[in-house]
Amino acid sequence: MKKIWKSIRICAAFFLLIAFTGLLPAVSAQAQAVYHPELLVDEPGLLDAEQFETLNCKLFDISQEHQCNVAVVVLRNLGNYDAQGYANQYFVSSQYGYEATNDGILLLVAMDQRSWALTRDGFGYDAFTDAGLQYISKHVREKLSDGDYYEAFNTYADLCDRFLKKAETGAAYDNGTLPRDLPSLSAWAVIVGLGGVLGVGITLLMKMQLKTVRSNPAAGAYIRDGSFHLERQEDVFLYSRVTRVKKPKDENRSGGGSRGGGGRSSGPSGISGHF
Repeated sequence: MKKIWKSIRICAAFFLLIAFTGLLPAVSAQAQAVYHPELLVDEPGLLDAEQFETLNCKLFDISQEHQCNVAVVVLRNLGNYDAQGYANQYFVSSQYGYEATNDGILLLVAMDQRSWALTRDGFGYDAFTDAGLQYISKHVREKLSDGDYYEAFNTYADLCDRFLKKAETGAAYDNGTLPRDLPSLSAWAVIVGLGGVLGVGITLLMKMQLKTVRSNPAAGAYIRDGSFHLERQEDVFLYSRVTRVKKPKDENRSGGGSRGGGGRSSGPSGISGHF
């Protein structure tokens, strides 16, 4: 009987050893896994399921392409907290820096205060200058004020993608180099209308100033009698002059730039306001 129990204990220990050994790779893989925060948080449910999925995928693709997290967080309320301070702390506590770096940008929107905040860190400082944040916030704030939240977040994502691409060339958007906004359709209509009215007015004014003129096929009619005497006519070739300029050599210059290191030790910061 003792031999039987001993055999059972040996078999049980053997199976436990196999099970534990099989779990080791899974535990190791889990320990090496990189934490990825949610790039889109919508507490109030401003977006429907399709909008949420589309926007979440866009944010993920942009973040992966540029290795810089681009996130949107919408909260029901902040209470007595300041939007900018909360966004900065949220960025750190939720680890919004891309994988092992602190490269990222976060748009936080609080519905109770109707406030927003933009904060960035790491390479985000290189890609999104203070002037760049002002530019992005202007376009996002307009759509937030209209209640068009999906378009506001899409505009934010598209602008972040554009700014990151520009920064990766070595020359980020900043004062004097920010993208120029195209006029809206209504503005174009006004511009075209004013241009047409102005053109018609100028044409009528010029027409009123014209005198009645009739063409004459004979050139002599335009010469006063006795004012022109031609005594001799001949063609004389005097000399020619040819000037040669040496063509300058092309200098091979490499364009573009490399991605900066980022990684400010001061932590995330940005701008905030209300809509």
